Amino acid sequence: MSRTSARELAYLALFSNQFRKIDCTDEVLLQLADGQPVANKDLEFVKQLVSGVIEHQEELRAIVERNISGYTLDRLHTADLVVLLLCTYELKYLKTPTSVAINEAVNLAKKYSEPKGAGFVNSVLNKINQELTNEQ
Repeated sequence: MSRTSARELAYLALFSNQFRKIDCTDEVLLQLADGQPVANKDLEFVKQLVSGVIEHQEELRAIVERNISGYTLDRLHTADLVVLLLCTYELKYLKTPTSVAINEAVNLAKKYSEPKGAGFVNSVLNKINQELTNEQ
């Protein structure tokens, strides 16, 4: 499984968690993988992403909300919100290069969001990246 696929699996787990709280056990993640083989290192990466977003959700939501001009979190498409939370976690807490994290997030938005979602996600994540860079 590639890092791209691992991020998609994390996205699916977090998206599901928005509607009903799930335990991110290996079994649940493997069910979400839908038969795709998942190496242990990839499973650990997925769990790190999912647990990190859940653990820091309040902070991540606040960062996203500060950077979505003219919107509130309640008005966001759920797919966009999950992508934004996931990427914001990667930008803030992991050593993922900015261009990789944002590109992966935009690709998830292209796949799971509304037609204009990818552009919206890209714009918001660039603002978030600027905010996080200024904090350092």
